[in-house]
Amino acid sequence: MKPLVGSFPRLPRQRWQRWQRVRTISTDIQQQSRDHKERVVILGSGWGGYTLSRKLSPKRFAPLVISPRSYFVFTPLLTSTAGGDLDFSHIVEPVRDPKIKVDFVQAAAYAVDLNRKTVLCEPTIVKGGVTETHTDEEPKGGFRHTKKWERGEPFEVAYDKLIISVGAISRTFKTPGVKDNAIFFRDIGDSRRVRRRVRECFELANLPTTSLELRQHLLHFAIVGAGPTGTELAASLRDFIDSDLITLYPALDGLPRISLFDVAPNVLSMFDASLSRYAMDTMKKEGIDVRTSHHIEGLRWGAPGAEPPYEMDPRSCLTLTTKEKGQLGVGMCVWVTGNAMNELVSDSLCNVDRFPTKSALMKDGTTASPEVMQDTWMYKKAPRTGALLVDGHLRVQLQSKTNATAVLQDVFALGDNAILENGAPPATAQVTAQEAKWLGTRLNHDNLEKSPPFSFHNMGTMAYIGNAKALMQLPEGDAKYLPNKLTGRMAWLVWNSAYLSMTISWRNKLRVAFRWMLNRFFGRDISRY
Repeated sequence: MKPLVGSFPRLPRQRWQRWQRVRTISTDIQQQSRDHKERVVILGSGWGGYTLSRKLSPKRFAPLVISPRSYFVFTPLLTSTAGGDLDFSHIVEPVRDPKIKVDFVQAAAYAVDLNRKTVLCEPTIVKGGVTETHTDEEPKGGFRHTKKWERGEPFEVAYDKLIISVGAISRTFKTPGVKDNAIFFRDIGDSRRVRRRVRECFELANLPTTSLELRQHLLHFAIVGAGPTGTELAASLRDFIDSDLITLYPALDGLPRISLFDVAPNVLSMFDASLSRYAMDTMKKEGIDVRTSHHIEGLRWGAPGAEPPYEMDPRSCLTLTTKEKGQLGVGMCVWVTGNAMNELVSDSLCNVDRFPTKSALMKDGTTASPEVMQDTWMYKKAPRTGALLVDGHLRVQLQSKTNATAVLQDVFALGDNAILENGAPPATAQVTAQEAKWLGTRLNHDNLEKSPPFSFHNMGTMAYIGNAKALMQLPEGDAKYLPNKLTGRMAWLVWNSAYLSMTISWRNKLRVAFRWMLNRFFGRDISRY
């Protein structure tokens, strides 16, 4: 075992001082016989990593998934869990499966050594907050190590092929107070926090000692970001409150409010203008306060007009400050706007110490000359987002200071942390799943070089807008049995059918269908835990 000397220079200083003594660890996974199969290390267990790990042929490859979470989340139905329509376990698929030959290590990847073809990782098994979203303002060094026992022993994993599919984190745009006081919405832990806080606010507002003004603040729920996730979350919470919670708290009838904020002039801007207007009008009729063209300036604990210091107090409300309306009292603020790159992509995958001669070829397919190898190289990234700029075959690229480009033949990136250089499709689960299936097929058939570049096939866009109504938009010319645009209850039926069929396992398909049926007869789950 050789010590890591200078292999990962981009690590933060404290982490580097602790990890520079790390030695290559021969784990059981690395020792076990793979029958000469290629080790494909997949970073991430989201739409890209999970789908690809199931797509790769077990006869040719030995996939190893490395992720801070040991499960896959069916994100299109994540808002339904926050609104009580589904249980959290209904949209979760475990990465470990006795019927699937995929290895798994619960850890976070923090650096990649292209020359030695290794990934440096830290276990996240006993860390707090693993299932809660991290933001673009997280302290450098990754997870907050608040306790000594949260620090895992770092280790290295060798790869033959590497897939980077770590996704993105929430961008706060450095809005004061958002990082510490808002609830982000990307994972099961986030959904659980939203559902718990809604019930918490109702219980606090129902206390006889709570003033009318504080009740109004506590029962005002703000959602920032009017994309599909924010819009569906607002609609799901509206259904949950109006259909179920008000029957439990009749004294609070007329007080709950849901406000949907966005800096854009319209909601669901990825839809046709007519569908966007329909969504906005429908949501307003259903009682959701849609506030477009609004700019958020801050979020803090305490009532509007309160004097500092502003200390966290969940028994009270928060104050959301907007440029247009000033200070607004809210019981909860959910932040669902913008993607930012996580630490691995933004901090570690930057400069390259030595040109990886065994892995990289020049853009034209030739071998790099000695003079070119001596140049300063770095990962090629999109200027605006900082995402990895991949070629048409999803391969990660390097760029020199003289603007030469090299393509890594054994490192791929897909999902929200990567952008195609020949035209970027939208950052959606649909795109990531198609990228994973395409790459898996190409690797299985060993015909990546002979295949045409990846091309996204738009299967349509859907969004739930509340009260059993939805939107659906199909690409022009693709609709055979349905119109290109569909709204209302018919779109809601298609929405239900599509997501039920897309749910991964038959176990969860049956559970979701049965739960929807139970909700029709007995109402949603209103428990707080």
